[in-house]
Amino acid sequence: FWYKKFHPLLYPLKILSYIIGAAILARRCIKKREEIDFPSAGIGSIALGGAGKTTLCLTLAEEMRKKGIKIGIVHSGYGGKKFGIFFPDDKVDSHQISDEVLLYMKNGFLVSAHKNRKKAVEMINKIVDYILLDDFFSALIEPKLKIVSFTKESLGNFLVQPLGPLREPLISLLWADVVLLEDKLKNSQEEKKIKKYAKKIFYFSVYPDGILHCDGKKIIEEKKDVIKGSKAICVSSVAIPSRFERTAESLGVKIYEHIKFRDHSPITLPQLKDALEKIRSKKADMILTTEKDFWKIVSLCEKIHCNIFGVKVRAKIQKDFLEFFT
Repeated sequence: FWYKKFHPLLYPLKILSYIIGAAILARRCIKKREEIDFPSAGIGSIALGGAGKTTLCLTLAEEMRKKGIKIGIVHSGYGGKKFGIFFPDDKVDSHQISDEVLLYMKNGFLVSAHKNRKKAVEMINKIVDYILLDDFFSALIEPKLKIVSFTKESLGNFLVQPLGPLREPLISLLWADVVLLEDKLKNSQEEKKIKKYAKKIFYFSVYPDGILHCDGKKIIEEKKDVIKGSKAICVSSVAIPSRFERTAESLGVKIYEHIKFRDHSPITLPQLKDALEKIRSKKADMILTTEKDFWKIVSLCEKIHCNIFGVKVRAKIQKDFLEFFT
């Protein structure tokens, strides 16, 4: 229902959505926002998931690292049981920490995970040059630059939760410095609605950047065409699974089945064993997953003795924004 533009209940529920949105907006207007007095930028969204936040944050972190800037990532630690400072080389139980924290670590970044983002900043601001906050916006934190992102699918029916996928009404964009829109939204009806409140708009697109491969013993990075023509059992725990399916298909993969888990949830061994049986019976060639989920399940590779491939996705961001950002 959230992601259907036309539905019999859509118009009657709009009034209720406006009432809920007004209450959420009142919170934003009344509650004190905590400012971060440190070189920083936040990448958030008012959509619940699938808005490209983590992909954008990871891409920007990598761009800044190329310039010799020491980056720290601040994250709420959502989905994990352990919080604190995590260094890239730390040995961690992948089932105890947030999947996104693990993703940043595996890409070589220092991460500070705490439900209180300001405390998370204070934990690392003496050891980094610049801080990026992933998914900060609705926490009422004020980094130096406030960025909100959307993909085409993430907007859904434009209603506020629990009636739709938005955490806040669109008017909340007045508190953002920049809105990053997926280029599929250019000249769309959705963009027209967003333009009413956005101060600055830039565009981005996402693309598969490489393939991670675990053969049960070692992990290597391979070229994208290594999986072309393969029949895959897809495994994912993401907000909008259809986006991952389109990415897989763009790489020339035939999807035999897609095992879907709730966003950020653990991926269990029994489900992977079921997938392995289908691979052994030649119904599929491999397990294909997202980069985020790859690092969660890679520890299971030795137990199931199966080739697991993960798709790395990065963002191509409008050049004008990168100049504005830096």
